[in-house]
Amino acid sequence: MKYDIIVLGVYFFDQIFSGMPQFPALGREICSTDLTTTGGAMYITAASLTRLGAHVGWPAYFGNDSYSHFVHDLARQEGVDLSLAKVVDRPYRLVTTSIPFSGERAFVTYADPDPDDLYQHWLNSLQRSEFKHVHIGGFMLEQDLMALIRVARDKGATISMDCQDGPHLHQPCKCRDLAREVDIFMPNAREAVIVAETDDVASALDRLMQVIDVVVIKDGANGVLIGHQGAVTHVPAIQAGEVVDTTGAGDCFNAGFLYGYIVEGASLEQSGIYGNICGGLSVTGVGGATNAPTHAELMRWSAQLTS
Repeated sequence: MKYDIIVLGVYFFDQIFSGMPQFPALGREICSTDLTTTGGAMYITAASLTRLGAHVGWPAYFGNDSYSHFVHDLARQEGVDLSLAKVVDRPYRLVTTSIPFSGERAFVTYADPDPDDLYQHWLNSLQRSEFKHVHIGGFMLEQDLMALIRVARDKGATISMDCQDGPHLHQPCKCRDLAREVDIFMPNAREAVIVAETDDVASALDRLMQVIDVVVIKDGANGVLIGHQGAVTHVPAIQAGEVVDTTGAGDCFNAGFLYGYIVEGASLEQSGIYGNICGGLSVTGVGGATNAPTHAELMRWSAQLTS
């Protein structure tokens, strides 16, 4: 199979309680006015890229549980290419409850242990496919990450990686060593400061782009900072409407940026504009990919912003 981009990361089943009068407190019950169930994690990037017209391969791993079935069916309905996906006859439950409130959100997550062959499945999928680019959802064990990177390099592909919050951030020096192995590193502002061991986003960008070719720091309403070969580009965020839910906006941004930079061959600035459009539209709905734009919508927004 030939792909523009192969995305490596797990699915999540997201349930999002919204429209609450106040944030929950211990010992009290409150009622939300809406409940949304949708796909999370790498589903967001895969579905968003597919809406933009990219040919995306997602070697997802699904179990026989209802959460796996739900996201598998949702991805299929979105047109995501699941020929590389693996479905096994045992549960693999990855569930997050998100509670957005006043522009922020809290999470409660349950995850079954990763299958022993998860990374081998990803490795096998890369070995039997043709692709321009690999996008990795976040840090993992060094031996697993380096094995995936070696196969991608052998295929002549470029590589991007998000950061994702997790225990790996307790070893920022190790994170920097691993991030320098990819072409594009895409943390959010908080993650960038932790990984770079600096006090502010600008200093983090300066330090990270000394060892990584392209650094893309997502900073919410402040837009995005992109560093490449000593040059810094700031792309302001777009005002797409009321912020309803920020869950998964960074994953949606990744789709827009990668569509521009990898599929279209656009400049870093234009790719940042695409990313901000996708991330900005994402937060106007509940769920990361719910309001992700189509290609036509992306072009309309881009024309408005650059005219």
